[in-house]
Amino acid sequence: MKKAFLVLLLIICALFSGCIVFHSVSYEINVNEDGTGTALVTIEDLNTDATTNEMIDEDIKSILEYGLKSSEFVDGMKAEGKTITSRNVMVEREKLNAIIHYEYSDISKVEGMQFDDPYYYLTIPVEDSIISTNGQITVTAEYKRIVWDKSIKTLKFKMYSDDTSREGLTSIAPYFLKEN
Repeated sequence: MKKAFLVLLLIICALFSGCIVFHSVSYEINVNEDGTGTALVTIEDLNTDATTNEMIDEDIKSILEYGLKSSEFVDGMKAEGKTITSRNVMVEREKLNAIIHYEYSDISKVEGMQFDDPYYYLTIPVEDSIISTNGQITVTAEYKRIVWDKSIKTLKFKMYSDDTSREGLTSIAPYFLKEN
């Protein structure tokens, strides 16, 4: 899993017996003139690498109760500078996706993004994979960087995390459908 894009799942994963594995994460960040804004995060194809039914049940419970319903999750995100305004999971094409919408008061709270007038930028490890962006990508031997001109008010990027079709993973979608 990609370290830079797991901030929203780290609190949850700490509670799991297994670990949540997902295919990709996308961000749509709206920036206001004063530097505040909103972020829409979509985590696609949630799976678990838990090896027993009890561990799988624990992971599912953590997502559905902790991630979706608990005030502790909201409080943890608030401590990171992210005010959760909505959170949801849904099944699309037999895959469970999580959608989180939050407000921020400082762009650096959004995965460590930075603003250096006249540019917004995100620096990530060179081994991370960018699927798409509406910014410009620069690659060096040390890092990858996505850069957006400040005239762009909705910054978008999507990152690859893991192969969710590999053996040893269990899709969480059927368990979610069974619960609801």
